Amino acid sequence: MKAIKQISRWIDTVVDWIGRVSAFLVLLTLAVILCEVVMRRFFHRPQIWTMDMICMSFGCYVILIAAYGFQKKTFVAVDVLFARFPAVVQHILHLITYVVFMVPFIFVLVPESFRFFQRSFVSRETAYSVWAPPVWPVKLCLAIGMLLLSLQGLSEILKHVAWLGEYFKNGRALTAEEKEAEA
Repeated sequence: MKAIKQISRWIDTVVDWIGRVSAFLVLLTLAVILCEVVMRRFFHRPQIWTMDMICMSFGCYVILIAAYGFQKKTFVAVDVLFARFPAVVQHILHLITYVVFMVPFIFVLVPESFRFFQRSFVSRETAYSVWAPPVWPVKLCLAIGMLLLSLQGLSEILKHVAWLGEYFKNGRALTAEEKEAEA
């Protein structure tokens, strides 16, 4: 169990660090929007590159912080029935849903996203605009984001396995949170 917790902690640290650094991409998006507004409104000189740059930087931002959001449980979850289950049932249900829904998704999406990036990089693909920037950096962010999301999914699975392992190892003794929930 110690090794499982250590692997999970290492993955969480990497995802946390990359998520915090990637969060600053929103400032790049904001700066480009501000630049476009100033150039268009005050100088009457709209730029051809700003819309592509806004979409590309925001796309990178969203995909690179997805694993961070998953780690911090920031996604919407409706736990009306789920919260009423005992902790052991909740952990088992998390494991089942991760294995049934997330693992197949990851096995398809991670390799495909890297192939998607590779094709774009090798063919020197550009966007369909007058500015025509290369799109491979965004596709690289997609591949990295999917890899980070899969690593965070692995970390979450390991956390639930470790919890269940300790639960059954201790003879199904109630944890502090279970005792609190029963009171």
